Amino acid sequence: MSLLLESPVVHSVDFVGRKAEAQQLTDTLVERLRAAPFVREMLFDDEQGSWVCALADGGRGRLALAAPADPAAVADRTHRIVASFEKGNLRDRTFFFQTVTHLPFTDSEMAAVTSELPLTSTLPERWPNKPLADVGLVLTIHHMRDFLVLVNSLVELGVDPAHMTVIDKEYQYANSRRVDAHLVQRLGITVWRYRDLRAGLEDHVSRVTAAGKRSIVMDDGGYVLPMVLKELPKSAGHFIGLVEQTTSGIRKLAGFDLPLPLFSVAESDMKGMIESYGIADAAVRNTLRLLPDEKFEGQAALVLGFGRIGREVARVLDSRRMRVAVFDADITRLVAAHEEGFLTGRSLTELVDSHQPRLVIGCVGSRSFGLEQARLLPPRSFLVSTTSRNYEFALDELREGSKAVRDRGVLGTGYLFPEGSEIVVVGHGMPINFHFAESLSNRYVDLVMAGLAVGAVAVAQGDERLQPGHNLAATNEILAESGIVDAYYQLYGPAITTATGSGHG
Repeated sequence: MSLLLESPVVHSVDFVGRKAEAQQLTDTLVERLRAAPFVREMLFDDEQGSWVCALADGGRGRLALAAPADPAAVADRTHRIVASFEKGNLRDRTFFFQTVTHLPFTDSEMAAVTSELPLTSTLPERWPNKPLADVGLVLTIHHMRDFLVLVNSLVELGVDPAHMTVIDKEYQYANSRRVDAHLVQRLGITVWRYRDLRAGLEDHVSRVTAAGKRSIVMDDGGYVLPMVLKELPKSAGHFIGLVEQTTSGIRKLAGFDLPLPLFSVAESDMKGMIESYGIADAAVRNTLRLLPDEKFEGQAALVLGFGRIGREVARVLDSRRMRVAVFDADITRLVAAHEEGFLTGRSLTELVDSHQPRLVIGCVGSRSFGLEQARLLPPRSFLVSTTSRNYEFALDELREGSKAVRDRGVLGTGYLFPEGSEIVVVGHGMPINFHFAESLSNRYVDLVMAGLAVGAVAVAQGDERLQPGHNLAATNEILAESGIVDAYYQLYGPAITTATGSGHG
């Protein structure tokens, strides 16, 4: 038996656009609801100025295009779609709100975000010959607004949207539903969920092969190629190259004999020297946003891993007046952390016991912290991950060793240990910089987005420097030759002044 809802449930979506755009978006949404199998009919209520959604099983929802009560508190030209589910079962409520929140971006919104990624959005001007016209693309990139600008540029560079497949990593981004809607409704791109990765890859290979093309993988986390090589080896020859954005993705490829070129934006000088600080800063800022009433100044913190991101996280925490310790299983990195002035130790357990961190930030990408260490933490401590998915902490151990596990909503998951102390895994162990957020600002991430496209073009054009296997030196050369770093410096480097009329001569 379906569980009936006892009181109305409300959801709202804000968007920016002209009045005509707002009305068009609402009209399109009404038509999608009208065509949905769980909807019996859509009727307009003149008295209340809203649409009544009569559901097939007798339930009812309501939809209205509204204006924010306080225009000064939102962006100019903000409109609000308000949906209320007044009665019915939980299944229909889920379908109703999923449909309502599946809104593409308006032209005004897309124009704004495009202007914030000048490097990525102007790439087609560098290659007017459409070098990607003969390839398909599989993209496993974060569902954020910057991704849409990258996709638009890839299409302008020649990729047929019918030969693109996007894998939705199913993170809780700030705009994940809207990004998904834009890909599907506005661009006509096929989107598969991460949980259905194999089926999505099989579908992609079938579609693109039928068109007489092969494909490039553009990945963020090493999701696609390991799946292909382990479970779909007969499809490996369909792919001509891999462009990888993250070091966690590079680690997942360890041990594989790569049959195609790897263009490693992840390990490039460009990404390491410029983006690492931004990621660390975003991770700390989002952590503090979720914990507004906590006081961390003067408190102990522990950073797990002293790679590119971990080093910057430690520095950011230090700048926020925390007492920072660092642990890394790699002795060279541990020495580097020590010589930068951070507290270190060869034993993680002993370091936790002596330092008593209230904030632990994991930057390793594998199970770096388990129940043994968690039980040594002081009360009201927090575990935060900066790495892909929920692999950083031994969550299964924490669950098994707890007398109670509590869902703390957007904050994360609370684990109450038998001795009475509780720790919170913020964001449920998923990467904090993406948890109901968009991580880096668009202008910051622009350089990396452009770098991914540069890699795809190099692979498609058959650059002779890219051979099967790892191609880090070639990656650095190709990115430097592309001019995107020079353009970034021109945009955000020092102002250039010309001395004229100085009176000397």
